[in-house]
Amino acid sequence: MTFRRSLAVFTLWPLLCAATSLVQCTGDRSAAPGTTAAPLPSAPPGDPVRILISGSMLGRLEPCGCASGQLGGLARRMQHIGERRSYDLLLEGGDLVAGADELDRQKFFTAVQVLTGMAHRYDALGVGPKDLALPLDEWAAYLADTPAVACDLVSSREDWPVRPFVEKDVRGQKVRTTAMTLSLPPALQADDAPVRLLPPAEAWQRALVDADPATLRIVLLHTSDTKARELVPTLQPAPDLVVCCDEDRVEPAAHAEPVGATRMVFAGIRGRVLLEVELARTTDGPHVVTELVPLAGSKTVPGGGGDPDVKQLLLAHRDQVKQDRILEQLARQQPTPNGAAYVGSEMCKTCHPSAWEAFAASKHFHAWETLQKAEADPKRYGWPVTHYPDCVSCHVVGYREQTGFVSFDETPHLAGVGCERCHGPGSDHMQNPTQNRLGIHGGVQASVLCVQCHDYEQSPEFVYDQRWAVIRHGREPKK
Repeated sequence: MTFRRSLAVFTLWPLLCAATSLVQCTGDRSAAPGTTAAPLPSAPPGDPVRILISGSMLGRLEPCGCASGQLGGLARRMQHIGERRSYDLLLEGGDLVAGADELDRQKFFTAVQVLTGMAHRYDALGVGPKDLALPLDEWAAYLADTPAVACDLVSSREDWPVRPFVEKDVRGQKVRTTAMTLSLPPALQADDAPVRLLPPAEAWQRALVDADPATLRIVLLHTSDTKARELVPTLQPAPDLVVCCDEDRVEPAAHAEPVGATRMVFAGIRGRVLLEVELARTTDGPHVVTELVPLAGSKTVPGGGGDPDVKQLLLAHRDQVKQDRILEQLARQQPTPNGAAYVGSEMCKTCHPSAWEAFAASKHFHAWETLQKAEADPKRYGWPVTHYPDCVSCHVVGYREQTGFVSFDETPHLAGVGCERCHGPGSDHMQNPTQNRLGIHGGVQASVLCVQCHDYEQSPEFVYDQRWAVIRHGREPKK
């Protein structure tokens, strides 16, 4: 999608949002699976600031819909915010996308529209290193007039959209929020790059210029848990709240943790579970109360519910992906792991009849058909899922790799989760089976290969040993 077309969509979007968002069923706000919500201590004297925190969306605009019980999504998030109507600050840590291709650019633009261009505008968007990997011209244009913050980033660009901080008055209490990116993508590490990093101590002082001592200080950090614990005590005066955006901390922790004179919380990833925080400063230091907010879908509304205006915008995004043929654009850009070419499962049938029999009886055989049926059913998807790369990649063979799936029209023999999805491209094996044996695609453990698609989000109840028993097949007996 060109930048001009993107701006046209953005200009028209307020007209689409003129209708009032419908109030639908509230998501389950109990603790995330496997965690125990902390008992809420009594509030300190005064009126704490109420904050909703999320981070590291990594391109997950919505749950894929492959399984029931999935959490997250911008539509459910905005519905939750609209129904609560009591947050003083909405904070997004950054890393809205995980990559830098054309699909990521469109995802980034869509996420920024939702977070900053609709009824519930976010107060601060941190900038993560993955965000900076996007083409800077489009990235800067998308973030113009948004509350993008990072105190350790400085740039020679005239259109640089990032502020060192944002400050908000909450019932007479000033709150200042900043972020630290702390690393740059490889393309911006050259000496003549238009963006550079400041040392953390210098960046922190930049974020606190002219701040009143009574101002509450919040910083979003893009780093690991361990490095955050090393860095935070060096920031003086101490932050009241640190939000650590560590991708290895998949869900937010149920409790704030003391780090020196401050308190640290974790944002989680993919926007599955948000974090409510009440923040105030007392004579004993920061007072922080947290509560987890799992974004579950409604069990009575088709599709799980969610803010209808956001759902319309996401539908427009998906239609645009189809119109721009992003599926085909991203195909065949990577080499195959073994250098061979994909041939399709039918070529395996003659020499491996028992394996073929097991495959033909499995759901893998019908994986593409599953997408087609979902696309045709408005109660399930009702959008062009067979043209959306994130969905297609787990229902075909070799997508994004040389000789792999391109589209159903061009490569129907690679539709479905065929033999080569697990065993790798088979052209060399066909020519000389003895010299070119096939193992597991990419040389990883079988269970690791499976969870590339059957991860905790797409298949929350997936257990490898149980599922392997369903598709088990061995080698053909030697003749």
